[in-house]
Amino acid sequence: MDKTSQFKTRLAQDLLHKLGEVVHQIQRERGCSGLFLDSLGKIFTKRYEAQILTTDGAIEELRAYCGRPDVKDALPSSFEARLTFLLGKFADLPTVRDKIRLLAVRYTLALNNYTFNYTIPAIDAMIELAQREPQHNSALVSAYSNFLQWKERVGMERALGARGFYTFSFRNQEFCDRFVALVAEQKAYFDTFKALASPSQVALLQDTVKDSDLEAFSQINKLLEDGASPGEIEHYSGETWFELLTRMIDGLHAAEAALVVGLEGVSAPNHPRAKAEKAIGATGKMAEYRPFLKSLPLLAALDDDDLDELLSFAQIREYEKDKLLFLRDEPAIRMYIILNGWVKAFNGLETGEEAILQMLGAGETLLESSVLLNMPAPVSAQVVEKTLMLSIPAPVIRQRIQSSPQLAVSMLNTVSLRSQRLVQQLELSRLKSAQERVGWFLLRLSLNQKSADGTIFLPYEKSIIASYLDMRPETFSRTLQKFKKDGFEVATGHIKMPDNNALCQFCDAELASHCARVDSENCPRPEFAELVFHPDA
Repeated sequence: MDKTSQFKTRLAQDLLHKLGEVVHQIQRERGCSGLFLDSLGKIFTKRYEAQILTTDGAIEELRAYCGRPDVKDALPSSFEARLTFLLGKFADLPTVRDKIRLLAVRYTLALNNYTFNYTIPAIDAMIELAQREPQHNSALVSAYSNFLQWKERVGMERALGARGFYTFSFRNQEFCDRFVALVAEQKAYFDTFKALASPSQVALLQDTVKDSDLEAFSQINKLLEDGASPGEIEHYSGETWFELLTRMIDGLHAAEAALVVGLEGVSAPNHPRAKAEKAIGATGKMAEYRPFLKSLPLLAALDDDDLDELLSFAQIREYEKDKLLFLRDEPAIRMYIILNGWVKAFNGLETGEEAILQMLGAGETLLESSVLLNMPAPVSAQVVEKTLMLSIPAPVIRQRIQSSPQLAVSMLNTVSLRSQRLVQQLELSRLKSAQERVGWFLLRLSLNQKSADGTIFLPYEKSIIASYLDMRPETFSRTLQKFKKDGFEVATGHIKMPDNNALCQFCDAELASHCARVDSENCPRPEFAELVFHPDA
């Protein structure tokens, strides 16, 4: 590493430490404010005021560091603007505190204010900065990102749990449900952290968090998940729970500082994530697929510099068949673009079966609406054949949307198109005959595969296709036999059209937008030409 890179790495690490300290102190201030408000100022008054001074000290140290000329020169202009925005938000904290002191704000509003106006924007900035660090290791940065999100949810549990024990809110089912949802978020982030982290990163937790604290924390969460009675849950006072979780979160903060120092390290050679990245050769793949990515409606409006900067944060990974990408209600930490292969979006039914909502192929996206809205995943997703996907961290997407009107419009167009497709899918399953559904599906495959001789390869099992088209496998097989009578060649893994226009009767406006002949004299469905969206028009 040359001296310039070393200098930038050190500055990035120092800035991450200072941002992390501000987040840590605001998280603690949030918890103090909750007990202050719940007790109507009877407890935690001095603690809250003392914490305000500590928080302000961390913010001033961050502000002074960001004002240094060498730091400003080393940071990209777009990130410097983000820091200015954050520091501006921190300047509004006195107004929030005055309302809390006067008991002029409800507990929930105060909690949400601290969370959504201060901690989450700062954590997003930390994740982006870690990804910008010149020598970072992408797998370790992903683990660090999930760690930060996990720590934030534990901080939320400190605040909510203290309230639950102080006000006996665990006797309220709605409160317990909210708490269980928070625990589920924590588990998702923690499990993802463990899956991505190197052994040394995981070991940091054992070195910095007391086993007794972690055990008590896990015990309460388990009781809540199991729907235990309030008598079993209410082991602590609000103050005791606050102290217990504060001790644990302080340990997590120490681990966080150590994680920052190791972000430029190399993953363990036997770590599965390291194997995947080595096998793929992400740099070469990025260059190979760049023209394809540039052609997608989501990215087409970006100029080359903006696209390259966005892709600098991206990862390309290959996923084996049956790999579960994410489950419904998990945090949406990345947006995915399918480069090659197929993924099914589905939801489980109470019967134990699954309803396949969409089959997504090359060029289609996953979790774009969840990333845009900062919401959990609305569906589960699983790979149905070996698939290559590009993913971009959610904080990067949200930050780019704020600074790039072109990307914001493209995201809205993508979300709108997905909504339109879901309506079409509903229409397909409810209003169209089995032959119309199968014909539409085969036409879609034909347009995606662009086969010169009219051969359509079935990319996954017929049982999955039948489920996606809302029919039984035997109905799908019988329908294919009808196509066979119309001159189609039907084999186990492929179907061959008798001519190029054989499926055009099943076309719709969405499929027409992917057809090269839609504006030509040879198109048998010219009525769709005017309905096709042209990005350059």
